[in-house]
Amino acid sequence: MRRRDILIGAMAGALALLGAVALPLPAFAAPKIERITTPLGIEVWLVREPSIPMLAVQASWRGGSSSDPAGLEGRAGLAMGLLTEGAGDLEAEAFQNALREKAIALDFSADRDYISVGLRTLSQHRARAFELLTLAMTAPRFDDEPVARVKAQARVAYERGRANPNTLAGERFAALAYGDHPYGRRSAPSIESLERIGRAELADFAGAVMAHSNLSLAVVGDIVPDDLARLVDSSFGALPREPRIALPPPVQVKTTAQPVVIPFPNPQSMVLFGAPGIAREDPDWYAATVLNQILGGGSMSSRLFEEVREKRGLVYSVGTQLSPSKASALFAGSFATSNAQVADALKLVRTELARLAREGVSDDELAAAKSYMTGSFPLRLTSNAAIAGMLVAMRNTGLSPDYIEAYPGLINVVSQEDIRRVAQRLFARDEYLVVVVGQPAGLGG
Repeated sequence: MRRRDILIGAMAGALALLGAVALPLPAFAAPKIERITTPLGIEVWLVREPSIPMLAVQASWRGGSSSDPAGLEGRAGLAMGLLTEGAGDLEAEAFQNALREKAIALDFSADRDYISVGLRTLSQHRARAFELLTLAMTAPRFDDEPVARVKAQARVAYERGRANPNTLAGERFAALAYGDHPYGRRSAPSIESLERIGRAELADFAGAVMAHSNLSLAVVGDIVPDDLARLVDSSFGALPREPRIALPPPVQVKTTAQPVVIPFPNPQSMVLFGAPGIAREDPDWYAATVLNQILGGGSMSSRLFEEVREKRGLVYSVGTQLSPSKASALFAGSFATSNAQVADALKLVRTELARLAREGVSDDELAAAKSYMTGSFPLRLTSNAAIAGMLVAMRNTGLSPDYIEAYPGLINVVSQEDIRRVAQRLFARDEYLVVVVGQPAGLGG
């Protein structure tokens, strides 16, 4: 089982940010997206690529771990991890052998807002690949042996997490930021929830979430529309029309006046900080992404890296990000430092955020951020699977098929006025939520 909690994974990733100097890249041709509606009414976004005999399928359904009831935390991730552990008349080993025989890659996953499946296959084996996909979606077995094995792996992951400062910080951060809202609960199972999750609970989730009305589907590769429509209807057409899940209501990120310290025996501390962010659908989203690139998203080229690490040597690493979810929007950052320097580093981070709200950014910073973001964008589309994933993300966000082509213009139009307005929205505040795991000097414990 891999951890699928967006907040925890994102914050851990911030600790390992590696930046690069922006280099000019040649212009690229945006993929041609065809919107296909199958006879059963399922919409598919298709990018045809006949030069490589491969097919990449990506699908997602609204309703992830935040749909797990209290007490059944981790059910979504467990259920998705078990869909390829036996289905139909194929037990776990037989199902895995069937995938290996045709070199088919099939992977289900869950995050806070969605469950997803990725399918990759040689074009000549696409019929068999879709057959196995159909079995996994509609007839998972949840046999005793694989359920026990996957739950045992989850227990090990939970116990390891008790000794991981990143995990502890992320869990407490989510609980404080969102309270009793589903976003405040674990998305991975605990020892207690593992005892409550059995075959019935797993099967109920799998059967309730995958449907037509909450499906986003994209395919990239060597296939023509008629063949694709037939395969999609034979597979996804077997799902119910409507899901049976409860989606979480909107929630605002909470902040606190004082840092929250989790004592942990370690010579260094892990620090998470955050506040309400900007929603993905907000008109200020693109200006916010440029601002974040300048502040902390650009790693070794970012302002925080320069001011807090390079000039003063207060931290080992520092980064920020925007984390928009379906029910909330979060601005978050993280750094790691020695226990003795936590207070000084935190004070300087707050100072830089306030300076941004007061002064904005320089023309050089704005130009460099735009150059990097537009120049590196094509690197997100370097494989069929990456393109399919991008298309599904676009559909989930309500973007039109011309988004990939329009992206450079959306970034380049961001002005200094836009940056100042967004900086005021995000950083003209006194309170942030700050969680520290370690033994920080001067912050209490």
